[in-house]
Order: sequence, then structure tokens, then C-alpha cells
Amino acid sequence: MALLPWQQAAVLIGITLAVFAPTLSAGFVYDARLQILTDPFLHDPWNWLNVLSFRVMAMDVLDFNRPVNLASLMLDAAVWGLEPFGYHLTSVLLHAVNVVLVWKVGQAFSLSKPANGLARRMAEPVSGRQSEGLSYFLAALVFAVHPVVTEAVCEPTFREDLLVAVFSLGALVLALRHEPGAGGDRGRAIAIAACCLLAVASKESGIAAPLLVAVYWWARREAASRFWQTAIGGGIAVTVAFLAARFLLEPAQSAIFEVKPVYPGGSLTAAMLIEPRILALYAQLFVFPVNLCADYGLNSVQHLPLSVALAILAALAAAAIWTIRADRRMAVAVALVVLPLMPVANLVPIYRAAADRYLYLPMAGVALAIGFLLDSSWLKSRTRLREGCLIACLGAIVLLGMACVERQKAWASPLNLWEDAFRKNPAAYTAASGLGEALREAGRLPEAERATREAIRLSGEKRGDAWATLALILDAQGRTDEAVAAMEKALEADPKLADPAARVKALAMERGYAEEWGRLLRRK
Repeated sequence: MALLPWQQAAVLIGITLAVFAPTLSAGFVYDARLQILTDPFLHDPWNWLNVLSFRVMAMDVLDFNRPVNLASLMLDAAVWGLEPFGYHLTSVLLHAVNVVLVWKVGQAFSLSKPANGLARRMAEPVSGRQSEGLSYFLAALVFAVHPVVTEAVCEPTFREDLLVAVFSLGALVLALRHEPGAGGDRGRAIAIAACCLLAVASKESGIAAPLLVAVYWWARREAASRFWQTAIGGGIAVTVAFLAARFLLEPAQSAIFEVKPVYPGGSLTAAMLIEPRILALYAQLFVFPVNLCADYGLNSVQHLPLSVALAILAALAAAAIWTIRADRRMAVAVALVVLPLMPVANLVPIYRAAADRYLYLPMAGVALAIGFLLDSSWLKSRTRLREGCLIACLGAIVLLGMACVERQKAWASPLNLWEDAFRKNPAAYTAASGLGEALREAGRLPEAERATREAIRLSGEKRGDAWATLALILDAQGRTDEAVAAMEKALEADPKLADPAARVKALAMERGYAEEWGRLLRRK
């Protein structure tokens, strides 16, 4: 490209900020309303020592096992208080950093000997290699504007995925800059291990960081020097140590995590029959990102029978093996896609069986794979075909950018989010319940009643919070007797609702909601 490297980076940042500008004016939605607006933890400066020392891992706190994410949110809280703009700005800036890191990783790779597929590091593009720079520039843009990244960028409390990417890609960039024969390069190796610790302390998917560095070392076909032993061995050691502390220090009793996660389908066997369909859905979202949803369920994969899903995954696995054999750089791209998905593959119960935010770092791998394909020796030898592919990629980026801007509208407000989620997954209790509450807040009471009654039906009439919302809706309409009956149903389903203050402390109820519910209880 005609642009210098720093100019390319500036353009990438500028485009990323422009595409995500709508998010800067959005409010808080989903978990942010509880963690930022209701929970006082982030806003208490006395908690800094517990977070920075990792002692928070022994406390009954939301995200106790993700101290780096907590520190990031606490820094925003110290600067911005309860103002959404600052939290969104931080997340968008972190995404811009990741876009540049994806570009740097791709830019640093080049085939030195196509015959044997060895990879070497390139410090910067040089004269005569402008097309390679364009390949990775476009690849980074795909990552920057792909709609699947919006959930992680637009919801501040999902920033953990952005942080995992920062430190995982950062470790990879450091490894790429290691020169063979540079001695121990001890400082760089220690920095890589530190990035691995910060990645896993941001979120469990950070376990991918040292493994990514190991895959890159394998692709280099370099001897196991002291540098690689320190970088990879140290990264694995700190990751294992952190995970051990996470489970050993976890509080035995929790007021916040009262409800334990369950396997999709109810058992490990059922989950493993559903997981291929989830993975096939993810593959579809990478290629054709439609029907992105804040609350996926079995309804979301009904168009993907198990046989079809297995066929898709088998084809993808075969393609991955073939491309890695042809170009070992692809091993890094494939690892970036696969490794971060392992902790969320439902091998153990998790609270959300599928989510767009799980695809944030894997999307970086998809983008790198695109860059490697555009920069492949086979395609470069076919000039007209490659020019066509570059033009098609640019066109796709424009369409993806438009879809990304449109998708941000769903994350602009609770009402937008839950209307979108319920339309796409009408069988989801969370979507129906969230929509009922959002409509109640908007004063659209008849619609709120219909959505909340549907949530009650979907829960088998066993969720006290839905009955409580219905009671508030009925009371606001002056239907006192019906409101009292709904309130009694709520207390019967969940006796803990009798103490709204305790519900707020357990982050099971927003403060404003609890005040309204408390007033209704006192009038009983």
C-alpha cells in the first residue's frame, strides 16, 4: 500500500472508531445494569487492593474470578462514575487496539520458502510487498467491522473478551518479534508469560494464550531454546497456577451465584449432542452473520440437524488440515479460532451455552486466515484472480460494516435488546422476561403484561421474578386484586423476594425495581 505502516494503523483505528461511534451514545443494558448501576463494588476505592492482589478471588463478588476485568471496570468507575459514555469509549478503544494487533500479527508473517512452508517474522512491509500489506489491512478491517464482535464491544461488562484478545494477541506479537539467535531474550519471554497471566485473569478463555504461542513456535520449526522454554513454559505455569487458585479460593457459599449453571439439554451427553450444532451455528455466523441474538437456545439451531452440523464441522476440519499442510501460518489462525472456544464448549456447565461474545477472539483467527489466503503463494501467482478476491473482500467489508452499525442498535437500550432477542428466539425465558420488564419501564403496560405472561408460561410458572414483574404491571394499571394475587404467586415461587434489600445485595434485583417491589409488599 502507498500508506506507511503508522498511517495504516491510524486508518484502521479511525475506521473502527467511526463504525462504533453509535455505541458511544448508548445506555447500559443486560448485566451492566446490575454490575455498574446496582453493585457498589466497582465504585468503592477500598476494593482496589483486593482486586490488584487477586484476593478478590476469595470474595463473593461478581466476576471474582476475573480480576483484570474488574480492574478495568473499576478504572472506568473511578473516572466516569455511572456515565455510560466512558465505559463504552474504553471498550471501543480496546477493540481498536485489537484491530491493530490483528494487523500486526498478520503483517509479521511471510513465507520465506514456499516449497517447505517455513515462516519467518517480518518487521514491516518493505518496497515491492505492498500487496501483502493490503492483504492484512483488509483482514484487520474484516475483524474491525464484523457484526459478531458487537456484543463484546457494546456491553461494557462483556469487556473481558476484549481483554483476553489484547493479552493473547499481545503475547503473540511479542513472540513474533523474537529473533532466532538473540540469546535468552529473557525480558521478552517474561513479558509473554505475564500476558498469559493477564489473559486468563481476564476470563477463562485466556488459557488459549500460552497455547497460541506454542502453536506459533511449532510453525517456526525452531529448536526449543531457553526463550521458548521460558515463554511457553512460564505462560503455562502461571495459567495453571491462576486456575488452581480460582477453584481453591472460590467461596463455598455464594449469595450472588445462587443458581448453578446446567448443561444444555440437562446432561453432559445431551450437551455433547447439541454442541456440534452450536459450533456449526458459529461457523454460519462467521460467514453469514444474520439473526445474531443476545439469548440463543435450541430454537436458534433448529435449522442445523446434528447430521448437517457434523458434516459442516468435518468439512471445516478437513479444510483446516489441508491449509495448514500447505501453509503452516494457518496453524496460528486455526488455533485462534479453536482454542478460545474450548472453555465455552459446554464440557462443563456454563450460564450461557452459546453467545456472540464467545466468538470475539475466534473472529480474529478468521480474519487472519483471510489475510493468509490473500497472501498465499498460490493466489499471488494468479494476479487477476487475486485482484478479484481483494475487490470482493473490500465489498464484503462495506456490507459487514453496514450490518455492524445496524446491529449496534439492538444494544443501545434494554427495550431494543429484548425486542430483538424475543423476535429471534421467542422460546427463551430470559428474552421474554427482559422484554416484559423493558416494556414496563417504557410505560407500555398492556404489551408488558403480554410479554411477562409469556415469560411465566415459558418458565412453567416457577419463576418468582416474572410473577413479581406481573404484579407491578397489574398494580400500575390499577388492578389491585390481580396484583396481590400475582405477588402471592411470586412469594410462593421464590420466598426470598420477601426481602428486596437482600435481593439487591445478591444482584438478583435492580435497585429501582426493588424499591417499587418493596412499596408493593408494604401495601399488602
